[in-house]
Amino acid sequence: MSDDSQALRIFTWIVPRVNSTALTKCMGFVEDTVVWMEPYMTCHLNDTFYNPEWRKGDPLAEKMRKDVDSNLKDPEIMKMFESGMAKAAQHDNLFPQENFTRQWVKEKLEDSEPGKKFIFIKDQSVAISDHLERLPENVPTRHTFLIRHPREVYTSWKNMATLALHPRDPLPWGECHAANDMYHMAVPEFYQTQYRLWKHVKEHIDHEAIVIDGHDLASNPDVILPKLFEKLGIPFKESYLEWSGDPELVYSTWKGSPVLVIFPSYSDITSRAVHCTKFEAPKNPRGVSKPEWEITDELKEYIEGAMPFYEEMYAERLT
Repeated sequence: MSDDSQALRIFTWIVPRVNSTALTKCMGFVEDTVVWMEPYMTCHLNDTFYNPEWRKGDPLAEKMRKDVDSNLKDPEIMKMFESGMAKAAQHDNLFPQENFTRQWVKEKLEDSEPGKKFIFIKDQSVAISDHLERLPENVPTRHTFLIRHPREVYTSWKNMATLALHPRDPLPWGECHAANDMYHMAVPEFYQTQYRLWKHVKEHIDHEAIVIDGHDLASNPDVILPKLFEKLGIPFKESYLEWSGDPELVYSTWKGSPVLVIFPSYSDITSRAVHCTKFEAPKNPRGVSKPEWEITDELKEYIEGAMPFYEEMYAERLT
């Protein structure tokens, strides 16, 4: 095995809306580091969102496909899509969506990265939890888990869901359903899935797996980031606390699919994270969401169901 293949693979497993893109941007400016943006999630999208046979006949799946088809007929959305794909064609760090199978990702993550010491992979827990045999083998790995209070996550998620499949005509808050309108993501099980993955990784893969709370990281990056880097063996520099906001640096360096590397910068919901230049301190205390984001019945159910899993992980977080 070459020295290049000995680069440390650092996985950060997330639930959505945990400030993970800011951490990923930070890691993109760390010396001798290459970033992968949710490669396993890209596979999950191919299995579900882009798969015409997935849950065929299920009313919620069919509604999702109808919404996608409607977007593809919108001239403005298609113009944005074509612009993004033209940009993607200029960069060899971006790969066609159809390449992404979990076996292909496994092999890519096992490949050497000449001149690199660290390979940072940010990805969704839901995308790998049932496919652990597709994690890279015979290369050095560490695993971190990024969490955030369920009330903050689920309200932010629902806000994103109002726009995700309806960018030109957002759904009213009361008409949007956090799970049914993003059916491919198994929304009620976000935390259960991450918790099971954490338990498995700690027992079988990385006994010193690290838990980071996204609220802690955004509030005190000057405290949390150096401690995280020390545990991972990454030399820390104060300059890592700020970085360029130029999205072209993301497009030209992050590895992944155009759908998850380029298009988030076009969305009203996710573009702020792509353009960020530092960790932004939260405006509300941990566990408090925006007052205008009403806790609807499904949100109440999901938050209450997630709390035991979150609290156990939170108790073991890096402080």
